[in-house]
Amino acid sequence: MTKKGNAKRRHQRVSGSATNDGIDPGALVQAVLRESYLQRMEDLKYYAAKVKHFNQQKKAVREYLKALRCVRSQLLAEARKRGLDITRPSADDAKQLSRLLQRHAHAFEVGPIEIEIGLSSRVPADNVDSLDAISDEIKHWEETLNSIGDDAQLANVDLQNVIQQVQQLLQMLSNISKMVHDNAMSIIRKIGG
Repeated sequence: MTKKGNAKRRHQRVSGSATNDGIDPGALVQAVLRESYLQRMEDLKYYAAKVKHFNQQKKAVREYLKALRCVRSQLLAEARKRGLDITRPSADDAKQLSRLLQRHAHAFEVGPIEIEIGLSSRVPADNVDSLDAISDEIKHWEETLNSIGDDAQLANVDLQNVIQQVQQLLQMLSNISKMVHDNAMSIIRKIGG
């Protein structure tokens, strides 16, 4: 069906007839409110999906950070056990630390969310070859996590606003229904005598 045909049917539904004579103002108001409610429900779905998406991103970054910190702690423990100087490593100590780092590196499962935010499929990423680089990588992903958290908070505020608007519309629909019912009962009482 075409958009024009849908609009015509909607107008007929709103007006209560195929012609312009006999339009019920109450039905018109209710139809407008109903359309507004349906639009708000679509907005609600959109913002709920947006909040969910940000939460999935935060979870992925947290898991990656956890894996990075685990690799760093394993590396530090083994370096201490071998007596390597990690504060000011010599060239030999730096080479040994780099080899240890490669030994402790492992795969990280990535899906669409992880790919979208740029997480590596390896912990740590291929370009990380020292303790300082691991620290920098951790700092980078902590900042990213904070940024995603800020975005999620804004999306959550938007979601709360839409929820409030839906509640207001429901209250308005309820009030109009009560008014229509009270008017109908009043007319029935007058007819009854």
